[in-house]
Amino acid sequence: MNDKRKNIVLVKWRERYKNLLDTLNIGFVLLDNTETNTVLDVNKTYSKMTGMSREDIVGHTSLEFYGEAELKRLKKIVLPLKNKNDYQFEFTLTSSSGERIPVLHNVHISKDSEGHDTLIYTMITDIREQKQIQKELEAANQALIASFDTMEKEKKKLEAILFGIGDCVTIFDPEGTVLLSNPKGIEIRGKRRTPLWPLKFGGQKQITLQVGDERRQFLGQVQEIRDQQGVVYAYVETLKDITPQIRLVEREHELSRIKREMRRKRIETEMIGVSRAMQNVFEFILRCSEVDSTILILGETGVGKEVAARAIHSQSSRKDQPFVAINCGALPETLLESELFGHVKGAFTGAISTRPGLFQEAQRGTLFLDEVGDLNSALQIKLLRVLQEKEVRPVGSDQSYSVDVRVITATNRDLEELVNQNRFRHDLYYRIAVIPLLIPTLRERKEDIIPLAEYFMKKYRKKNTISPRVLDHPVQQILLDYSWPGNIRELENAIEHCIAMSHGPLITVDYLPVQILESYQSGKSHIWPKRHSSIMDKQPQNAKISETNAPLNLLESEKATISQALRRRNENRTLAAKDLGISRSTIIRKIKRYNLA
Repeated sequence: MNDKRKNIVLVKWRERYKNLLDTLNIGFVLLDNTETNTVLDVNKTYSKMTGMSREDIVGHTSLEFYGEAELKRLKKIVLPLKNKNDYQFEFTLTSSSGERIPVLHNVHISKDSEGHDTLIYTMITDIREQKQIQKELEAANQALIASFDTMEKEKKKLEAILFGIGDCVTIFDPEGTVLLSNPKGIEIRGKRRTPLWPLKFGGQKQITLQVGDERRQFLGQVQEIRDQQGVVYAYVETLKDITPQIRLVEREHELSRIKREMRRKRIETEMIGVSRAMQNVFEFILRCSEVDSTILILGETGVGKEVAARAIHSQSSRKDQPFVAINCGALPETLLESELFGHVKGAFTGAISTRPGLFQEAQRGTLFLDEVGDLNSALQIKLLRVLQEKEVRPVGSDQSYSVDVRVITATNRDLEELVNQNRFRHDLYYRIAVIPLLIPTLRERKEDIIPLAEYFMKKYRKKNTISPRVLDHPVQQILLDYSWPGNIRELENAIEHCIAMSHGPLITVDYLPVQILESYQSGKSHIWPKRHSSIMDKQPQNAKISETNAPLNLLESEKATISQALRRRNENRTLAAKDLGISRSTIIRKIKRYNLA
């Protein structure tokens, strides 16, 4: 390596060294090794210490910065150290303002290949704080040395300070013997005289200790105490009681859990479902309500996609703002664009006034776009722009408006397949399907069929102000076996039909819609006759149940109906008899007959 390249490397190294020392707040001075000790370089920290600029220092001899008395003292210190390559000494640095700063010089003498001294590297550390601490320690030591009484007084002062500290404080000597412990320390540590951690432990650690009759949490730490020579002469072990903070956090978590559970219960009142599949959907809806991402709800027609969207909105931070829903497949394309984005007066034939679109109506709330797969390519592009830019432009307008709307979309179509067929934009698909939510079909969650049926029975009974109705056991079995191609919507229509057609308290097979009966009879005629009337169907609403010798399947149906009514009323015979439209004595007789007690 030639001399020029060596010098470049040396300069780069020196710059990094200076920057490092600046970071550590340590001064740096580079001197030549002549009699005058000319300053070749300094760092920013040294300039700051002296109050002089680099130009005021570099090129001058070190002798220029000291008075005659200081030079004599400096030579007296340095001359005996000249034969060493590395040495350190304390001295006083005088700043441009006249302030005298105690500093520690660390000197390294660089030699050339022949062993001749070339450069002097000096690191200068401001030790004012250390001097102040040393001064205070010396003063304290002098006070302790003065007399035993004074030492006891100082010890009592220290104890008084420690006693006033709420934390547990224990002081150990280097061998681990307890020197002092405040009352909190004695209370918490009890009879323990040894450290809780190795004395050189320097971090913080959580620990559980038995204090009296309860277990409490503490944050512990061990710190060294050193003398002015840097020798460790004691350790301080502190324990901070964090039990209240932990309990507060636990209470907050429990409160959060309770609030979340309450929100979950509210979702379950909006959507009926006891099946595992729907429990997973409820949990997913709850998570969706906690974020503001775009959601794509998937599922067959009639599974309740809009109900799920409303549940997400009602549990979200936007719940007090509008929820606006539109079926994208129910409107002509030209009208749909105006509905979504609005229009200005005169934008098209019939636009006699300016009208805001649904995006603006749903401002700060939620916009639900059902059947989003039916959008044409032009509307897909405009919807994508709204989702990306968060602004809409009404039809016929040259001005855009900012919108803050959470968009939830839904479809019963396979959007991925439409994307593969280039019938749906892939970029829009990824934008609306940030969180996909699949609502299972009714045939995939048969456990929910009867609870949903009972919910709809109650709904339409109240709507039509009629007496209570119950489902005959064979009817329940038919409902469970039916495939429900129209899902929940078809089930609701079927129950409304049954309520409208029935006359007594019991809904039997005769009152089911024709398409359900025909489907059932064609698939399971070997199990169930085409038409069937139960004993109770032949009675007026308040008539007693007949005890004639009925066919076996009718008796089983009657037994199942009574058993169901008892379970629904928690075995209350009076209420069960009232639901069935019979007397209490009759239901007691039937219970005995069928061994239901």
